[in-house]
Amino acid sequence: MQSQVGWGIALAVIGAVVALIIPICGLPIIAVGVALLIWRGREDTIEEIKE
Repeated sequence: MQSQVGWGIALAVIGAVVALIIPICGLPIIAVGVALLIWRGREDTIEEIKE
């Protein structure tokens, strides 16, 4: 598991827990976690195209 995936999942889970308590603070954390997961997929696609 790449570190981006680990951080993305961790931030999404932490953001979900925080969102239950303070929604305004939790949503940006979830957004960052999901963005890391999406960016990882794009990075793999770009590397395949280069090769």
